[in-house]
Amino acid sequence: MALGNLQSAIEKLRKTIEAHRGYLAENETRTRQVLIDPLLRRLGWDVSNPNIVQLEYGVKEQRADYVLMSKGKPVAVIEAKPLGSNLKAKVIGQALAYAKLAVIDYTVVTDGDRWEMYDVFKKATLEESLLMKLELSQQPADKNAKQALAMRKPNLTSKEPVFDPPKSLFRRQRRRSYQSKESVSKRPKRASKRDKSPKPSKLLGRKSYSFDSGKRYPPHTKPSRLKIGDYVDVEVNFWRDVIHEVVVWLVDEGMLIVSACPILIGEWTFIDREGAMNRDGTPVKNPQKLLNGLILQRSNTTTHEQWDRLRKLLDQFNVDPSQIQVFYRSTGKASR
Repeated sequence: MALGNLQSAIEKLRKTIEAHRGYLAENETRTRQVLIDPLLRRLGWDVSNPNIVQLEYGVKEQRADYVLMSKGKPVAVIEAKPLGSNLKAKVIGQALAYAKLAVIDYTVVTDGDRWEMYDVFKKATLEESLLMKLELSQQPADKNAKQALAMRKPNLTSKEPVFDPPKSLFRRQRRRSYQSKESVSKRPKRASKRDKSPKPSKLLGRKSYSFDSGKRYPPHTKPSRLKIGDYVDVEVNFWRDVIHEVVVWLVDEGMLIVSACPILIGEWTFIDREGAMNRDGTPVKNPQKLLNGLILQRSNTTTHEQWDRLRKLLDQFNVDPSQIQVFYRSTGKASR
């Protein structure tokens, strides 16, 4: 997802809050439908799909408003309140207690305007456990967008989620860290046997391809790693794998959904529902499964043709191609 698209969505929600505060205040259902659900969708969490988001999730006679799911397991719980509610420590404590009971790593409390995310099992103060904070009506949209990246589906479902805590908190932590270093510096230093010279990157010497070059991938090369923005970094062995991973990312981002299928590029079907048939009524040959009941059609096309379709698909969704980068090396053999 381009950060600019997320920023625009947040700015739209801010204007909605300003225009309809009276209508939304003190009504949780309206707050969820008008403010909370749209932001979750923009972050890749399709609230209409129980495989991705479960509503009124129950654990031991308690229920959470939302639980974000990944591969059948909960990854975060969201406690929703009406717009204008006071997200005081008691409310946050209740959300944390529920998440601990359900063994869920992250909890979010929100009134649709303010959003706060906490690390449930971190042994620290409430303030130090804060991972993200949005204030749609108070903070600049660009600052909110950067904070909101923490809640993106690709981030929360990754093995090592990345968070950028609010800067005021970061400054306090840094000050404490500095003070502790000062006290440690008074101790006598001991020689270290460890070689502290920086280790060379595994990608050192590898060339990189960016989608904004406007060209097809280089022939007689083999890709090794795909990076999309700051949150996708995966190994790839073939150029056709790059196509698959980028399309999966579009599904994760909530851009590709079942209700929009089939996705046509020119006269050709590129993305479709699982179990879909060709126009002549015959089954699709060798469909490649994606996520959420979608397939990628590869039959009777070369990797170069699929590459051209992918580029046109990115144009359809106004995706900034410069955020997609592939590292590769020369092989002297035909690329696949």
